[in-house]
Amino acid sequence: MSRKEIPNELQNRLEEFQVEVPEFPAKKNKSERIANWIYAPAKNPLEVLSINGNSITRLVVYPLIFIFAFLVTPIFLL
Repeated sequence: MSRKEIPNELQNRLEEFQVEVPEFPAKKNKSERIANWIYAPAKNPLEVLSINGNSITRLVVYPLIFIFAFLVTPIFLL
């Protein structure tokens, strides 16, 4: 809808209001982008293993698997 398509009564009502649009920077400067990158929340490394606070079995089993793999690997390298 263009300005010419607005009815006169509505146009008169709209002209009664005074609106001030504040100016804000549309583009962040480089220092703000770096600061946002530095202060971004870190990802949870245990989320990959899907370990939650109540999953005690995974907390016990995963280290055993890693130890077993670490001990068995030299056998295959010989």
